[in-house]
Amino acid sequence: MFAQLERETIQKRVSDAYYSRSQKGFRMGGKPPYGYRLEEILMEGIHTKKLVEEPGEAAIVREIFDMYEQPDTSYGDITRYYAEKGVQFYGKELIRSMLAQLLRNPVYVRADMDVYRFFRSHGTNIVSSPEQFDGIHGCYLYQGRDAQTDKLQNLKGHMLVVAPHEGLVSSEQWLNCRIKLMRNKTIQANRKAVNTWLAGKVKCGNCGYALMSIKIQSGKQYLRCTKRLNNKACPGCGKVYTEDVENYVYKEMVRKLREGQSPAAYTKLNENPQVKQIYREIEEMEKEISLLVDSLAGAGETLTDYINQRVEEIDQMHQLKLEKLSVLAENHATPEQMEKVASNISLWEEIDFEEKRFTVDKMIRSLKVFPGSVQIQWKF
Repeated sequence: MFAQLERETIQKRVSDAYYSRSQKGFRMGGKPPYGYRLEEILMEGIHTKKLVEEPGEAAIVREIFDMYEQPDTSYGDITRYYAEKGVQFYGKELIRSMLAQLLRNPVYVRADMDVYRFFRSHGTNIVSSPEQFDGIHGCYLYQGRDAQTDKLQNLKGHMLVVAPHEGLVSSEQWLNCRIKLMRNKTIQANRKAVNTWLAGKVKCGNCGYALMSIKIQSGKQYLRCTKRLNNKACPGCGKVYTEDVENYVYKEMVRKLREGQSPAAYTKLNENPQVKQIYREIEEMEKEISLLVDSLAGAGETLTDYINQRVEEIDQMHQLKLEKLSVLAENHATPEQMEKVASNISLWEEIDFEEKRFTVDKMIRSLKVFPGSVQIQWKF
């Protein structure tokens, strides 16, 4: 049954691989999800690989789902727990982003009709038939070719396939955790920065984690490393008052503009020579992908393996180009926006909180705070 599914969807999967993010989900050629190992199998004459439970890791995965299912358990509770036990994941300390990806991944669920209905209700393209959701096997979630969002952020338009391996946790427990994640995300999305207009830019110089502005009994605010708050794994940046950093950053922004270092003029983003070159390179990649997919029909095992490998290589190059475009777009500003920045700097005490955040965003890429110093990375 699953071998037939592989045959029917292989061309769509190869095409989708070009558009998917290489490290956002499991691929047969990549690192297996924590809790599993890869095992070579022969399925109806097809050489492929299958996920097989790794007992020690699988027990930890089940423990994580058990903990997170509890209403009062947070990411921080779980990361601290494993940090104290000295448990590592892929040779690294468990961090929030890794934990979030693990809890979202349907590779672990013993998928039944409740799981089918959950993904269906979120607009996911379900390749497998309802009968294949048997309450035993896990699923692969692939980045949809035409999806507008990353599959970790929104399930609409992505592709779900029932997999040959067995899941590790029940559908009820997986859905309890998944729904809790969605509720927490909604709460986080509605929460605005209120304590400092540096929020989102200011990082710990030691570990690179965000700094949080915390108010103490005296009414003053100081910046604390979130990694240190979570599990004490970073020495932090010392006792640094938020107001002192804000005053320093404002003076540096004034100095930057007075020195005439702001861009004199901006062209449209798509007229930037670097952007034009990247678009040309992406167009060439798309042509090669089209030829590869056309060649897949009727291809033998060796050629299919080569095509899959080449698609993976192009996908990685494609992501690098997109990241470069993202940086160029982030640094881009219109002349009107830069005029607004200059005006905001001159009227700093009169403008509101959001205008200050806008100004910082247009001028500064990041701020790193060290004990006794602040390092500013400008956008120009």
